[in-house]
Amino acid sequence: MNARDFSINVILMGAFTLTTAGLTSLAPMPTALAQAANYDSYMRMGYSLAAKRDYQSAMINFRRALNLRPSDRYAQTAIRNMEAYIARDRIASRPGQNRLAYIPSNLSMPGRTVAGASRAGDCVKGKVPLTALLPNNNLGLTAAAHPSLFFYIPETTAKTAELMVFNEVGELLETQNYAISNVPGIIEVTFDTSKSALTPGEKYRWNFSLTCRTDPSANPFVAGWVERIEMDPNLVQAMVASPLQDRLSLYAANQIWNETLSTLVQLKTSQPNNADITQQWQDYLKDAGIDQSIADMPIVDCCKPM
Repeated sequence: MNARDFSINVILMGAFTLTTAGLTSLAPMPTALAQAANYDSYMRMGYSLAAKRDYQSAMINFRRALNLRPSDRYAQTAIRNMEAYIARDRIASRPGQNRLAYIPSNLSMPGRTVAGASRAGDCVKGKVPLTALLPNNNLGLTAAAHPSLFFYIPETTAKTAELMVFNEVGELLETQNYAISNVPGIIEVTFDTSKSALTPGEKYRWNFSLTCRTDPSANPFVAGWVERIEMDPNLVQAMVASPLQDRLSLYAANQIWNETLSTLVQLKTSQPNNADITQQWQDYLKDAGIDQSIADMPIVDCCKPM
């Protein structure tokens, strides 16, 4: 071997040694990447199964994801939600069932979901008063930055309604007025999109009133709370990939009250003669403690911001 060949061999051996060292130092990376991919795969499969209302199989996949990331809050929350749904309603948790069950949270907030008769006076007519479609714990969870709220408005002489939103310490954040009709029914109002988005993890108190009198304190009103939650990115992807009916299952199973109602309203409006959707609407409201007479009321297209 001449000097030139010897030099080339030394260079190649050095390059091989460096390459081998580099591969050795990078060896853990494929494992970490594989674990991340497996975690995402299990979470997405879990949500996909929950969308199909196979909550037992969904829970198995969420537990596999948790095994890969033992302290992961998204997997922990998903497991709790599946366990709560199965415990809440054995019929609704069976694959292929169309029943929709409401899962109550452990939180309870002060509020007033039904307007007092003394405040209504001659402002409203009928036996059913102004009512907020809110769970009996007075707290609705939402994933939206500017969520929608739903109310039953009876026949009324009021031409406008007012929504006020406060933070948890009572500071007024926004006021929005809406034009309403005198047609009784369930309406949807949305937070002002020009205002700041709700912060995930914080609770907000709202007050909704009919503008009947010059003295605002004499107007019939209802009050409650909303909290924006931070959704698992894998759940967001599952929502995007799912048809509206499957999204409904995901919202309900994950205790996202406002979007469950919004989705039910969309389905009821687009399929007014679908008996399954009507039954799910009635079951869900009944489970949440809302009077049956409210569930039978029509959905009214009204209430544009002023």
